[in-house]
Amino acid sequence: MLSSAPTATRFKQSISSTSTSIIAMASSSFTSSSSSNLVSIPQAIEAHKNSNNNPPSKNIFIDGSWHMPTGSSPRNARNEYISGPRIPGARYFDIDDIAPPPGSAFNPKGLPHMKPSFPLFAHAMDRMDISPQDNLYVYATDGCAFIHRAYWTLAFCGYHDPQRVKLVQGSLKEWTEHGGELEYGESPDGLFRMADLDWEKSTSSLKYKCWKDLNDIDEHSVVVDMDDVLAVVTEKVSDSIIVDARSAGRFYGRDPEPRPGLRGGHMPGAVNVPFVSLLNPEDVTKFRPMEEVREIFIKAGIQPLDEDGSVPRKVICSCGSGVTAAALAVGLEECGLREKEDIYIYDGSWIDWGGNDGTPIVTD
Repeated sequence: MLSSAPTATRFKQSISSTSTSIIAMASSSFTSSSSSNLVSIPQAIEAHKNSNNNPPSKNIFIDGSWHMPTGSSPRNARNEYISGPRIPGARYFDIDDIAPPPGSAFNPKGLPHMKPSFPLFAHAMDRMDISPQDNLYVYATDGCAFIHRAYWTLAFCGYHDPQRVKLVQGSLKEWTEHGGELEYGESPDGLFRMADLDWEKSTSSLKYKCWKDLNDIDEHSVVVDMDDVLAVVTEKVSDSIIVDARSAGRFYGRDPEPRPGLRGGHMPGAVNVPFVSLLNPEDVTKFRPMEEVREIFIKAGIQPLDEDGSVPRKVICSCGSGVTAAALAVGLEECGLREKEDIYIYDGSWIDWGGNDGTPIVTD
């Protein structure tokens, strides 16, 4: 998160500007998001059948699968996309590749899968032949619980109209059970590497234009950095709460971190909502019913907003490296507890915090 002004100061100003708002909301009764972006497999199949029936808009399917690179034989989502199965005509959104390069202005610490800048994002969209008018359907391969970061990048960052980005609920197995077609073998049009585009040196004009005026977009409005989180932790900012998506064992420092060199525990004042608790145990490509998701957040300490402003409005989602925090961000909006503008992701997450000996950590 980069700015000409100190980031922590700017984040606190954002908090202050909203803390005086009067928010009327039902206490703990379920109120779902008024415009859910979750679509079922039958809805997605219908959209795929009508991909080109409403020009200039197209319905484009995007495989946003990703897997933790741990264990002796981790799954590789890029290779799985190449071999198939995949939805016919789908593109692949690689969250590790469509991200600022290590050492660049947007990623000085060299952290993985950070939020892309608009120029980087736009070059990727051009390569995938995606326009701002297109409807994007983000799906995951069977057993992939890490789809939400790709969806979040497309729907939350402000570059594409969020109402045109849908998150498919269900597996490719369910897709075929409902009559959906699949394809196999290499799909050269849907796969690329940002380095091959030489996008940083490109002088060609971009076809992809932001869906709204770039002057109205703060490229750092949906992410926070270590200084912002330190301000919340050390200065006890009352209008913000941190929620951690890691397992309870990692949160309390009982289990080792999967990445070497990181301390165990959590940020003081953070609450724990393991991201898997929000997912359907029978099919992790789906959320649980939103009534259940809402109650899970409430029981963890993320309360509905009230009229007197006593409940923290800003929610900072953190995890190991910024991937599963996106599941919390999407769940918070979809269950109706918060709006997009009140949801942030700590992009560096525990790799950044737990890897720095100067940050406070607790285990109780």
